[in-house]
Amino acid sequence: MTMNDNTTVPSNGAQRFDVRAFTRTAHGNMREEIETAEYAGRPLSSDVLRMLRFLRDLEASTMQHLRNVLVTATHKDARITAFLVSWAFEKFWIADALENVLEANGAASGPAATGPDATATRVSGEKRHDRVEAPDRHGPVWRAIAAIQIGTPIIAVHMASGLIDEWITRAAYERVVEVAESPALTTTVAKLLELKARHSVFFEEEARRRLSSTPRAVRLANRTLGRMAWPLGSISMAAEARTFFEQFSFGEAEGAARATRIERGIASLPGVGASVAAQIRERLIP
Repeated sequence: MTMNDNTTVPSNGAQRFDVRAFTRTAHGNMREEIETAEYAGRPLSSDVLRMLRFLRDLEASTMQHLRNVLVTATHKDARITAFLVSWAFEKFWIADALENVLEANGAASGPAATGPDATATRVSGEKRHDRVEAPDRHGPVWRAIAAIQIGTPIIAVHMASGLIDEWITRAAYERVVEVAESPALTTTVAKLLELKARHSVFFEEEARRRLSSTPRAVRLANRTLGRMAWPLGSISMAAEARTFFEQFSFGEAEGAARATRIERGIASLPGVGASVAAQIRERLIP
């Protein structure tokens, strides 16, 4: 039964994510809400700043990811497209909020650096050339041609990958807070994760529903998810920066435990094989 254009009640009686409400309440500029005075006397460490730059670049890469998604059958679903547009809008302002924190700490602007002094040095570095990730390097024209044959099952992959990416980046944000031990940064990250929690709700709802709807979607997900570059957007970043992200977020025993929780979440998705979940976990751990 349809309640409005974007909110429906499935046959099991559970109300679906209200996309219309989400688009109306999408959060924009957060600079006036962010406390930065603390950083003048207690600046963040170079490793924390380096991670924040990496996370900022990930959030800012959303438009490129959205371009790749919307040349496929996903763009034909008006409800998902409405969500993705507002999602990209919020991600832009999340990146801007991180930039505000970096500026308050005197960190140079520009892409995530890869040298030992990552807060002041701008280095592009070499990209990884992982054969497993080769499909992720194709541009929108190749994706559009390939999508013609795949059809609507690709929507399930986009929803599942969006969900997995949210789990991975949440783990990274939580690790940043742990390492920084900064009340100001803790408050800011809490605001960002509150926004991102809504993204996760939508992606999880859609991923589970669509993976349950057709065996073709499950087969495509199992064939695709393990070959993607994680987190989304990282394929365009320097190899050294990606390695730092993995070491910071998923290094040592505690990081491995975070990766294992993500693995369990992936394995809980309808039809997604345990081997795919394990493969993604292994690629997160340095």
